[in-house]
Amino acid sequence: MSKELKIGDEVKWRPGFGQDLPRKAKIIGIELIAKGEKYGQPVDKVDWSLVHSVVHSVVVDLDNDRWAYGHQLAPI
Repeated sequence: MSKELKIGDEVKWRPGFGQDLPRKAKIIGIELIAKGEKYGQPVDKVDWSLVHSVVHSVVVDLDNDRWAYGHQLAPI
C-alpha cells in the first residue's frame, strides 16, 4: 500500500457521508484544507496520515461526478 493518496489512485469510497456500502472510485482532484479554513489548496498527492487527520481536511473529486471527505475513503 502506498503511503500517499495521489490523483489517479483507485480507492474505496463510502457514499452517504460514510454510511453506505463501499464502492470503487478513482481520484481526479485533491484539496487540502487547514482546520478552521473554508478553502484549501489543490494538491497532486497527500500523505494518507492527513486523509483522516483532525488538523486538516481532505476533499477529493471522484471520476463518478461526486466528491468525498477523507473519512469516506480507504485504500484498495
